[in-house]
Amino acid sequence: MTHDGVAQDRSVRPQPRWAARVASWFTVLAVVSFGVAAWQVGIWANHWYIAERVYYPWVDEAAKEGPYWDIAKLLESGNEALLNGFVCLAVAALAVAVAVLARRLAKR
Repeated sequence: MTHDGVAQDRSVRPQPRWAARVASWFTVLAVVSFGVAAWQVGIWANHWYIAERVYYPWVDEAAKEGPYWDIAKLLESGNEALLNGFVCLAVAALAVAVAVLARRLAKR
């Protein structure tokens, strides 16, 4: 582009440093959120597996007697972990989107 007959170089324009920092922090947030999500889903899988094993009467004699309050509590905490895992996955996806947009802005 020329201005008053003088060519201007686009690389002279200062780059927004804050965009690169935002991208870095959101990348870290995405990685941590994904790790926590995987951990929470692992907790859910463990609780579900234990509840499955305890529920069957041919595995545990105490399961024949009922009530199944302990199993219900185990499944409730497992379902909370699954929900927390999905929320962390959503946060990770949002953080990745923000990081990508910030990196594009930083490269302009």
